[in-house]
Amino acid sequence: MPRITLIKLLEYREWTETLGYDREWKIQELQSNIYSSLQRMFSRRGGFVIPVRYDYFIALSNGFKEKDLEEILTDIEPLSPKGVRIVSLVHKRPFTAQLMASRIAEKEDKKLVYISGDDEPLAVVHIDFNNITRTTIQTSVFETYVKIMSVYSEITRATIRLGGITGYLGGDNMIAVLSTDAINDLLELLPTYLKAGVGVSLNSRKALELSAKALSDIRTNRCRRFLILYDSELQV
Repeated sequence: MPRITLIKLLEYREWTETLGYDREWKIQELQSNIYSSLQRMFSRRGGFVIPVRYDYFIALSNGFKEKDLEEILTDIEPLSPKGVRIVSLVHKRPFTAQLMASRIAEKEDKKLVYISGDDEPLAVVHIDFNNITRTTIQTSVFETYVKIMSVYSEITRATIRLGGITGYLGGDNMIAVLSTDAINDLLELLPTYLKAGVGVSLNSRKALELSAKALSDIRTNRCRRFLILYDSELQV
């Protein structure tokens, strides 16, 4: 089952209100610094961080041991004014995993909650638009951004129904993270102006890498909308 790790910045509202009214730029700067640091800490261990709300982060963390998260907690704590709480668990459905982690994070006093379980391969579906550059030239940057966000919301709702979670990567790129048995169900729902590369691996970062490679192959060959690549270490 995929391992999902939730990172919560503690007492977020309380510390932001101590910054005065001219505070938003300070908040954005600090959040960006925390996100950048978390991404570096998780990625070098084979994980990937989705910023979500920036006061909460969700990390794809297959293969992580409790010691890995203890080290991350030690390193990230000094960057957050009131510290952080980390909850990590496995579940076949990533959406359910983050739901359970959210409940634990609100009730638990411990800084780190690690629930053991057997990691299984996860699927990362990397989605982007056809001809987004032409659309941007014909309309405007902000109009295409609004269109992308609208489609992202639709994809997110569909992904949640399949037990997955999503992340916006910037530009016209988004990802859906699912159990492997839900891949085809999501692909069938994607409108024709979208294409998707899918990566499947026990390692979260490897799954992302494979999804990017699959999408690159689609762009190069232009003969299909979808391509699924499996980690060579998996027995499919």
